[in-house]
Amino acid sequence: MGPSRSEIELPREVFADHLRYLAGSERVLTLDEVVAGDPPGGVVVTFDDGTADFHSAVLPLLAEHGVPAHLYLATGLVADGRGADGLSWSQLGEAVWSGLVTVGSHTHSHADLSHADAREAEEEMRRSRELIEDHFGVACRHFAYPWAVGSPAADRVARRLFDSAALDAWRTNRAGRIDPHRLGRVPILRSDGRFFFRRKVSGGLDGEAWLYRALGRGPWGRR
Repeated sequence: MGPSRSEIELPREVFADHLRYLAGSERVLTLDEVVAGDPPGGVVVTFDDGTADFHSAVLPLLAEHGVPAHLYLATGLVADGRGADGLSWSQLGEAVWSGLVTVGSHTHSHADLSHADAREAEEEMRRSRELIEDHFGVACRHFAYPWAVGSPAADRVARRLFDSAALDAWRTNRAGRIDPHRLGRVPILRSDGRFFFRRKVSGGLDGEAWLYRALGRGPWGRR
C-alpha cells in the first residue's frame, strides 16, 4: 500500500474497501486452518516481503475489520534502525502479538530459487525460518517462493522444512485438488477495480495470468 503507481501498491481506501467486503461477505481463513484441512471454501489474505507500510497502514486496517493475514517475510529486508524501508523486528512483534498476523518465510535475501540447488535453497529457507522462530518463539510453518518460481531441488527442501509452500501465481486452490506445497495465489492489483477484485475472490480470474505475462506487466513484470 502506498503512493506509487505500481500495480501491487493499492491506495489505502481501496484496500479498506477490500477488507470491508471480505469481512462482511466471505469466510476469511488463516493459512493454518487451510493446511489443517478445515471445511473447504474461504479466502486467505497474504502479503510478501515485509515493508514498513505493513505496520503503519496494513495492520491498523486488519485490526479495524478483524481480518487475519499471513506475512511471508524476507528476513534480510528487516530494518536495522537506520531508516531502511523494511519492518523492524519490534514492529513485526506488534503484528504477531495482535493475534491477527502469522509470519512465514519468503527466503532470507528474497532469492530467486528458479535454478537453486539444494544447498542454496536450504540456506535461504532455513536461515529465514530460524530468525523468525528465534524472534517470536513460534513455529514458522509456511513458505512462499519469491517471484513464484522454484527449482525441483527447492521444492524438495520446502517439503522437508515447511508445512506448506506457495508457488503458483494466478491459480485458485480448488477443494480436493490442493497440494499444500504448491499453493496457488491470486495477486490483487491496483487496476482491478471492485468488480475484478470480487471475481478474483470467487476464483473466476485465474486465466488473467497469460495476459500479464505476455505483456511483461503485473506484480513481477520481466526479470
